[in-house]
Amino acid sequence: MEILSIGEKIKRSRIYKGYTLKDVCSDQISISKMSCIENGKIVPEDWVIKLVAERLEIDIEYLTKDIKEQLKENLNNIFSNSIKSEHEKMFKYNLEYAEEYRYYSIAFNIMHLLFNYYLDIRDVNSCQGYTAKYYNLCGKTGEDSNRLIYYIDIGRYLYMGNEYFQAASYFNNVRKDLILNGSKDYKMITNAIYQEANCYLLIKKYEKSYEIVVKLMEYMDELNRDDYKAEIYNLLAVLCIKVNNDKFEEYKKLSLELCEDNVRKRAIFLYRYGSAMIGTKKSENAYEYIGKAMDLYPDEDKFGYVNFMIDVIQTLIDIKKIDEARELTDKILNYAIDLDNHVFIEKAYYFKAITISSTEKFQMVEMYMNLSLDILLKIGTKKQVYNRYLELGNLYYKNENTPEALKYFSFAIKLSEKL
Repeated sequence: MEILSIGEKIKRSRIYKGYTLKDVCSDQISISKMSCIENGKIVPEDWVIKLVAERLEIDIEYLTKDIKEQLKENLNNIFSNSIKSEHEKMFKYNLEYAEEYRYYSIAFNIMHLLFNYYLDIRDVNSCQGYTAKYYNLCGKTGEDSNRLIYYIDIGRYLYMGNEYFQAASYFNNVRKDLILNGSKDYKMITNAIYQEANCYLLIKKYEKSYEIVVKLMEYMDELNRDDYKAEIYNLLAVLCIKVNNDKFEEYKKLSLELCEDNVRKRAIFLYRYGSAMIGTKKSENAYEYIGKAMDLYPDEDKFGYVNFMIDVIQTLIDIKKIDEARELTDKILNYAIDLDNHVFIEKAYYFKAITISSTEKFQMVEMYMNLSLDILLKIGTKKQVYNRYLELGNLYYKNENTPEALKYFSFAIKLSEKL
């Protein structure tokens, strides 16, 4: 995975074999020239590379593989590495070289992958730190297709930060651009439509969301992946619950049939149906669906399990199923610690505090809230920290600890000036 220039390869091979510059150069190359080659100040001619390869007994193809080829090879190798926690380090390393050598298209692709890695692990803070660099790289490539990829990723980032209206505008721009230009990239078109509709679902503009998502039906025949079709039918079914449309059962059946062999996806779909039913005419069925989802989702994939259960726990808290939420929180906290994932650990500590609070053990609530805050101060956005300060202020106020309440309200006021 390490990236080396021709000069660095020559120097390492020479030192490893115990040769001096004079040994390699003999009387055919000057020592000063070879020193410049090794230090990257001169690009060697083909005859020099051939001579050095023979002297050091190394593969000439290895020597001549340039930085660009190594970057492309490294990107292919990254995905053969099943340890996802290693991806961040690999992406950053290759991104640095791609930028240094001005391979902006490659750098953009790496940035896209790194940004999505952070999105997948819910690391909003890291995404925020890379938005400016991502924007600059997008501009330097000067490619319209990259601009749309950038819009999709920024939309996802805003979505993760609960900025659903702003996220919808990015997805809308992609959708309109592709359709206006007669694009045949049906995967990106449908993704943009799906994401935009989902944003409006979350800001409770159900009719608008349904109006957008039905446009996906025009593209169903163009999609060759059943799992993606299942996602579309799932969103349609959720919206049918919200707009009281009688097609819910039809779309639910189609979504579950298309992901019949994917237990994780079936669990996610059942959870979405249950959470969508809360506050509707189907409210009495909500916990039944959520319970089935909890039982169905396999826990051998700890990362996926915790990622899913974070949403489930929040919903259980919302519907006052505190005992169930507390039991599940204990389990995901242990998994989060095993994974050494700070995003997950912070959430688990926060849920511990929320679910304990009903038992009136204030000292325990205070401990877990502060453990959560300590992590959030390192990895969270200013807005997340601001909201947590307000929560802590209210917590202390309710427990008649005025000095502590004032302290956290003061922190929130100061931070609000930077938002």
